Amino acid sequence: MNNIAAKSYHLPIQKKLIGLSAVIFTGLIAFLLFFYISFSGSLKNEIKAQSKHLTESASGMVSYFYDLSTTGQLSDEDAKKYAMGALKRSTYSGDGYFWISGLDGEILLQPYKPELVGLSLLDWQYPDGTTPFRNIDREIRQGGGWVNYLWSKNDSLKQYPKIAYVSYFSPWDWLIGTGIYLDDMEKNVFLTVVKASGILLFGFVLFIGSAIVIVNFVVNQLSEQSVRDTLTKLYTKRFLEEVIPGMLENAKRNNRTLAAVFMDIDHFKDVNDSYGHDCGDKVLQKIAQVMLENTRSGDYCIRYGGDEFVIIGPCDDDKNVIAVVERIREEVATLVFSHLDIDFKVTLSAGIALYEDHHDSFDETLIQADMKLYQAKKMGRNCVVA
Repeated sequence: MNNIAAKSYHLPIQKKLIGLSAVIFTGLIAFLLFFYISFSGSLKNEIKAQSKHLTESASGMVSYFYDLSTTGQLSDEDAKKYAMGALKRSTYSGDGYFWISGLDGEILLQPYKPELVGLSLLDWQYPDGTTPFRNIDREIRQGGGWVNYLWSKNDSLKQYPKIAYVSYFSPWDWLIGTGIYLDDMEKNVFLTVVKASGILLFGFVLFIGSAIVIVNFVVNQLSEQSVRDTLTKLYTKRFLEEVIPGMLENAKRNNRTLAAVFMDIDHFKDVNDSYGHDCGDKVLQKIAQVMLENTRSGDYCIRYGGDEFVIIGPCDDDKNVIAVVERIREEVATLVFSHLDIDFKVTLSAGIALYEDHHDSFDETLIQADMKLYQAKKMGRNCVVA
């Protein structure tokens, strides 16, 4: 019989496991999408809350110097100078800074663009000619709140959308603020969320992968046990029923011939009656071992029932099959078994049939092999009929 790699046998639960894994993966993608949307929104709010907190802290610093002026420890002019100096030095997160303007729009502090100090924001124009700072309601500016505007980055002339929380310090009519570039915030949020999502995804995939490997191992063990005869370790009749459709399809696709071999042990009932079932089991195990050693990986050795065995496999012609079965028969005939210091031997009879017409049922081929086995019995046993 020619060597064709045996296809692995899968129980329906394994297919369900694959389907479940696909459902879990789809759910994971949906969860990550939901996580990205919700977490990015929360992260943006957190960044804005931090910006507001920084501005309020800056106002508290200004208030400290103002208190020094009210107690006479500093002049009003020096208090303003020290307050501006403190805010000028209070940069954060690389390029974060505080700015100060008056209610009339005059820039009082701009750490990164000192050349703008003294200019009025009210006259600041965008490239399209609009003056956004004139559109900010005076009451909102006095009460504090969020302001949207365009501002350039460092030495770049290009302007980017920016949002700033403005706090009003009434004793000196100062507007104190710190801004966030929206594109930077989106980038930071994206990187943070992607990193968090990646960690979640890695952990989840690792968990699911480990679970699938473990479950698949257990399923394979159960699958193997369900299709293997516990005594002989050969495949069972149930497995034959499961594997035949695939073998027939493969044979039809490749225009191959399948061989069916039916064999049993001659006078096996006498072995059990004379030497006991334990001894009979040892005979079955040894013959199964001989079958496995003399067939190839593409052949299926099956314990059909009791002392009956079936071999199914692809072949080129009956000569190859006869040679394999004769080799098994001859080797079995040379085996010597012992029971209570009594030695005995057993023999095999076999029948061979070929499945060549792919339109017929394979059951008919098995029936023909069984009939050939019956002929071998009538011919005196310990022989092969093809």
